[in-house]
Amino acid sequence: MSDTILEIRHLSKSFGANAVLRDIDFSVNKGDVICVIGASGSGKSTLLRCINMLETPSGGEILFHGKDITKERVNVPAYRAKVGMVFQSFNLFANMTALQNCMIGMTKVQKKDRKTAEKTARYYLDKVGMSPYIHAKPRQLSGGQKQRVAIARALAMEPEVLLFDEPTSALDPQMVGEVLSVMRNLAQEGLTMIIVTHEMAFARDVSSRVVFMHNGVICEEGPPQELFMNPKKQETKEFLARFLNG
Repeated sequence: MSDTILEIRHLSKSFGANAVLRDIDFSVNKGDVICVIGASGSGKSTLLRCINMLETPSGGEILFHGKDITKERVNVPAYRAKVGMVFQSFNLFANMTALQNCMIGMTKVQKKDRKTAEKTARYYLDKVGMSPYIHAKPRQLSGGQKQRVAIARALAMEPEVLLFDEPTSALDPQMVGEVLSVMRNLAQEGLTMIIVTHEMAFARDVSSRVVFMHNGVICEEGPPQELFMNPKKQETKEFLARFLNG
C-alpha cells in the first residue's frame, strides 16, 4: 500500500447533461508509466484535468496518499507541485525566459530562494537538452523546444507524479521525436507518469500499463504487450486496427 500514490475511485465528470467520465477506477503506484489511449472525445484529457484539479469531478474520489483531494481542504498549488502536468499547448509565460519559466513555480509556490531555484532550474533544463537556450523567450523557440522547457519546468518542482496531456499533438512531426526521447529517459529513470497519447509505438514500448478509454469509461487495461497483441474487447480491437492499418 505504501507504494500507491494515487487512487481513482468511481470518478465521474459531467458537463451539463454530457457525461464525459463514468465510474473510472484505477491506481497509480510509484514508478508506474501509464499510457492512456483512445479516440478523441473518449474522456482522456478530462481525466487528467480532474486528477490535476483543473476540473472538479462530479462524483467519486481522487486519493493522494490516501487523502481525498476532492473532499478535504486542499492547498491546490502545493498539490499540483506534487502531481504536475505538462500540457499540449506548453503554457509558458511569453514574457519570461526559459530559465525564469522554470524558476517561478519554485519561488512562488515552494518559496525557495532565487539561488536554489536557479540551480534547480538549470539542472532540469540541462536534463532535457535546453541548456543553450536558458535565456531565450518562448517566441524564439521551436515547438519541440518549448515543450522541453515545459517538461523541465514541471520536473523542477520535483513532483511525485507527472501528467502529460498529449504532449506531442501540437508539434510538427520532426519535433515529436525529441520530446518522446526526453520522456523515454524519464521513464527509464523511474519517474511516475500518466501519459495521454496518440503515439501508439511509444505507448507500447515505454508504458508499464496501458489504459484504453472509450465513451468515458475504461474499456480495457493491461500490460502493453497484452493489450496491443491480444486485446480482449471488440472496441479495443477496432481502435488499434485503425492505427495498425493507418
